[in-house]
Amino acid sequence: MDKHFLILFALVLSLAFSPGSALAQESQKDIFFGKDSGNKEVCVLIKDNLKRGVDAKSVTKTNIQLGNNVCFVIKCAIDGGGELRLIITGAIEAGSTADVVTKCSVDAGADPGTIAQILQSVGEGLGYSPPGDEMVPMDPAPRGTTTGRFISPSAF
Repeated sequence: MDKHFLILFALVLSLAFSPGSALAQESQKDIFFGKDSGNKEVCVLIKDNLKRGVDAKSVTKTNIQLGNNVCFVIKCAIDGGGELRLIITGAIEAGSTADVVTKCSVDAGADPGTIAQILQSVGEGLGYSPPGDEMVPMDPAPRGTTTGRFISPSAF
């Protein structure tokens, strides 16, 4: 019994301290924090395309659709000097949600007020409208019988 426990314990320790598990934890951290897991050439490619005059919207949209991390692409595009409006529009059109785009843009150093204005105009362009301050009509008649009395739920 003790021999089996010792072998099992050694196996668990070897798996816990193996390089594969450390690399797996590192890549999960990189994915969560929007870092490129060793692929610096993607960021260089994004910045190079922006410097050559390629539209920031298409660069952002294409790189997100290719499976790159949304935050990583947005940060590289902002660092590369792309226009914020086009970057946000490309990210939204690629399927990113507004909250993710906002967080990533703020992390990259963009002004939150500007991001909100851009998201509002992008949303209106895509057919979304911001909630308005409208009065909701209410039915003044009480619910219940025709005499105006309420019916107890136990009567059903």
